[in-house]
Amino acid sequence: MTGIIVYVDHGVDGGALKHVMKSLQQEVDTVVHPIKRMDAEGLKKGGWERKTAVLVVPGGQDVYYQSALHGKGTGRIRAFVEKGGHYLGICAGAYFGCEAIEFEKGSGLEVCAKRSLEFFPGLAKGPAYGLNKYSYESCRGVEAALISWTDSQCRTYYNGGCAFEKAEKYDNVEVLGRYLNLEGSPAAIINCKVGKGMALLSGVHIEYSSLLLSRTDPYIERIITLLLSGEEKRRQVFQEMLLRLGLTLKSHLEK
Repeated sequence: MTGIIVYVDHGVDGGALKHVMKSLQQEVDTVVHPIKRMDAEGLKKGGWERKTAVLVVPGGQDVYYQSALHGKGTGRIRAFVEKGGHYLGICAGAYFGCEAIEFEKGSGLEVCAKRSLEFFPGLAKGPAYGLNKYSYESCRGVEAALISWTDSQCRTYYNGGCAFEKAEKYDNVEVLGRYLNLEGSPAAIINCKVGKGMALLSGVHIEYSSLLLSRTDPYIERIITLLLSGEEKRRQVFQEMLLRLGLTLKSHLEK
């Protein structure tokens, strides 16, 4: 199992896909870990599991992931992880990996429902930075999230992601990062032990390089200075997450 599959189907955000692909290509030794895109039908069909080390599910709208994959698809993904595979879920991909989600409760965008993968046996609640800010049509809800990571902290792009409710109470869950600028410092990045494998779930867009963000967008311009100041640390955190997933990174000289 050496390859990386990135989920690409209805609901995946184009910007999130661009950033995750570019960051994986920048950091990962793609000779050792070739990167392949796959849609819902491909995941449901099977056969990919034997050659895959990590399945990456990027940001977007997880309701479409659930509708496309529930049943055969989520069953295959869950079995893949239980047998030793690894799952990386970012923003919508993180919501999708939880037992239940609560998104924009009480607003016109409300999604409150159970999910099938259940890597995190609890509630993913969002947007972590509050209701009635997020928009599917613009970057209105973006923040320069301040998160903890081991004995340091990091600024990273955030837009609509979740906090993992009471993550510390579950035996199979390790909290890797917390939202330091939110009350109670809820969990922002977690690692879930699932059988012989693991699911790494991130409510923040740790894969987003601030160098690739559009400074012509007024919402981005509001936070870009903070993001740029933390770019080196953000990249380090993303690399460390990839190492946790068992991936081989490019050598320093190749970066």
